[in-house]
Amino acid sequence: MTLVLFIVGLLGLVSIYAKHLANFYQNNFEVYVFYTDSTDTDKAKQIQSEINHLPFVKSTSFIDRDIAARKEIARLGNDFIKTLGYNPIPHSLEININATYATEAKMQVVEQQLRSMPNIDDIRYAKDDLGKNLLSKINQNFETVKLLLIALALINSTVRINMFARRFLIKSMQYVGASDWFIIRPFLGMYLLYAVLSVVLSLGMLFGVVYTTEKYLQENNWLLFMDDYLSLSGILLALAVLIALISVYFSTKRYLKLKIDQLY
Repeated sequence: MTLVLFIVGLLGLVSIYAKHLANFYQNNFEVYVFYTDSTDTDKAKQIQSEINHLPFVKSTSFIDRDIAARKEIARLGNDFIKTLGYNPIPHSLEININATYATEAKMQVVEQQLRSMPNIDDIRYAKDDLGKNLLSKINQNFETVKLLLIALALINSTVRINMFARRFLIKSMQYVGASDWFIIRPFLGMYLLYAVLSVVLSLGMLFGVVYTTEKYLQENNWLLFMDDYLSLSGILLALAVLIALISVYFSTKRYLKLKIDQLY
């Protein structure tokens, strides 16, 4: 049971990090607007002021063509302005998009609205990433649900196998006059303890995974996700206890209804 809960918890950890990564991606989604070559600085900043009032804009940053050219020359180690005789880099604008608009459908509307503005030559953003993220989320959710069902079936099978090994003990207690509830109650208590211990062990293993990963990446983000970790712990505990108790109850009732010769 511990290993199964560890696998389920591992899936939960992946979902937690994926959720926060998606939120970070959406909150930091950027669009780059390139002005036409004939656009001067004053006109570019005037357009920037108009863009700042659009509902999908969180913030903007104006990139002067001369500053951009100096950075490129420093990066390339080659003065291309002297070679070409002019600066080919236009004024540009870096737009930070509101998270609610960082979807494939909405970004198409955003792009159309920006392109309709005067003196705009080109719009660039990570178009392919939006579609890929959507498909990966669909596949991830499908795989997570499938693996969760497998995990539940494994926990149920583990408990049922253990109860199968105790079927003669259950029948013997019934033959000496014990009531059904008197027989079932000790098994419920025992498997409740097993479930809690399994959750504790699996959480310890998950903490080891998180600690090792954060140490390897030289990050310390796990404190930011504490609420999600606590929720995951509660889900694992509820999952283990419910499945174990339900499986024990129905398995015991089944063997109580069988005749002795049917136990073989």
